Amino acid sequence: MKFLKLWLCVAFFFSLYTSGFAQKKTDCKFETDNTSANGTPIRKIKTKLTGTDIFYITITRTDTAYTLGLDFWISGALKEVINKKDVATIKLSGWVNLVLRASQQVKPNMHYDDQAWSEYTPEYAIRAADLERLKDTKLLNLKLNVGIEPFFREFNEKDAEKIMDMVKCIMK
Repeated sequence: MKFLKLWLCVAFFFSLYTSGFAQKKTDCKFETDNTSANGTPIRKIKTKLTGTDIFYITITRTDTAYTLGLDFWISGALKEVINKKDVATIKLSGWVNLVLRASQQVKPNMHYDDQAWSEYTPEYAIRAADLERLKDTKLLNLKLNVGIEPFFREFNEKDAEKIMDMVKCIMK
């Protein structure tokens, strides 16, 4: 009788283990993971980078097309725009640069609190081959112009790992 109870307990825990309850869940937390009206799969993953400033990176996958989105705030009430086809350069380790072009014109969204902030949310079409490169290569920095104003963001080790993990998730 004791043997039967022991065997049932082992069988029960084994079934839980193989069904996924006891397995480690994936670290991929998608902001959007659904299907469009025409049956196209849509996935979107977003992360906030380290630091006190507001800086998010979003990667969206619609079927086989990818978009890299930024959401960053700049101190001050700027009226500068990011024009369609303006360049953003991501420097990768090994002195390789990934050059992306803005998909549309982006005007600032103003925020006022104890000081004025200008929020920009440009999007850049990115090829699957370039995402494959980002998956295995450390990102060093990002440069772009907001109108005539240069914007520069250096990625620390933690930021680079977050972005590489995002790319691995979206490419699955």
